[in-house]
This record gives sequence, structure tokens and C-alpha cells, in this order.
Amino acid sequence: MSLRDELIKLHEVQKLDYQIYQREQEIAALDSGEELKQQAIVLLKRSDELAKALTKIEAKLKDADLAMKSVETKRDNVNKKLFSGTVGSPKELTDLQKDLDMLKEQVGHAEEIVLEMMDEVEGVRTQVAEVNEKLTAAKTRWQRVMTHTQTESKRLKAEIAELVPPRAVAAAEVERMLLRRYDELRLRHQGIGMAVTGNNICPACHMTLTAQTLENMREGEIITCCDNCGRILGWVTTQE
Repeated sequence: MSLRDELIKLHEVQKLDYQIYQREQEIAALDSGEELKQQAIVLLKRSDELAKALTKIEAKLKDADLAMKSVETKRDNVNKKLFSGTVGSPKELTDLQKDLDMLKEQVGHAEEIVLEMMDEVEGVRTQVAEVNEKLTAAKTRWQRVMTHTQTESKRLKAEIAELVPPRAVAAAEVERMLLRRYDELRLRHQGIGMAVTGNNICPACHMTLTAQTLENMREGEIITCCDNCGRILGWVTTQE
């Protein structure tokens, strides 16, 4: 078999290899979803932190509310006693009035604390709702990306599997040493180890070929490689 015929067969291998390479690159370029996953993890941690904070502040609010009600009860009891008509001593009445005034002040202070804590609870609840909404959206985006990636990966792998048998058949027809040299170049040059041209331009790297390289290609007696990228070159009258 002449070198020209060998190169024609090698070019058939190259066309199949490049189809496989393109699909492998598409698989590699698919979104792994890792970035969205990390975003969801951050939001999940924040949601947990806020939930714990909300539990604590709600417990404090409950305690503050109980404390306020306790003071209110004391105030009401003193007030009832003060106006019950059962206290006749002026000093006792004065003392009760002082106690009532003090308790009223304490109730007012307790009410302020409760109101402030209620505002704080509401604020944290709002944050929890916002973070959980973002978390749900992040999970949805991640799941959508993963579904797309898995579907596309499965499709591309199936296409590669269909290309492998004909590639093996085509490769078996190429001289072993030539195929080995081609495979080494293909692995170094983005899936392209051989190219065909009908002019003085390498179709792989787009550099101008020397006159000697063109002459060697036309004669077809020795393996000719691009002066720039080193890929194996084949000569065709009409570009394939």
C-alpha cells in the first residue's frame, strides 16, 4: 500500500477521532454544579445559624414575657390592696403607693424589653424566611443543572460508544508505526494529529508551509509534517 493510501486511511481515523474528541470536550465543559452546590451549602449553614438564633431569642422573649406578667400581677395586687379600703394606716398607704409606683415603672420597663425583643424576633424570622427562599432557589438551580449535565453526559457518552467500533476498524487498516506516531501527535494537539490540505496553509495551525514541505506532500513518498505544529500532513487536490 502506498503512503498516499495510508494517509487517506489515517485521515478517516482522524475524522472519527476528532468527533470523539469534540464530545469528550463537551463532557468536560458540562457544568458540574459544584459552584451552585457550594452556594446552597453556605445558605444551608446560614439557615441553620438563624434557626438556632431564632430559638434562643424566642426563649428569651418567653422569659421576658413571663417576667413582665409576674410584675404586672404584683402591681395589680398592690393596686387592689391600695384601693380595697382595708388599709387604714397612712404610713402603710404611703408605702403601698410607693410600691405601686415602683411596680408601674418596672412594668413599663419590662414592656419596653418585650417590645424590643418582639421586634428582634420578627427581624430574625424575616431573615430566616429570606435565606430559606434563597436556599430553595439554589437547590432548584443545582438540581436543574445536574439533571441537564447527567442527560447530556449520557447522550455524549452514547455517541462516543457508537464511534469507537468504526474507529477501531479504521485504525486496524493503518500501518502500526504511522498510527502510533499519529496518536502521539493527536494527544498533544487537541485531538488533531493529522490534517489534509490542498494549498500552502496547514489547516490545523493555519501557518504557511515551506516550499519543500509542499513538494514532499505532493510527491507523497515520505511522511510530511507541518513546519510549525508538527502534525502529519496529507495532500489533496480538493480539500476534504
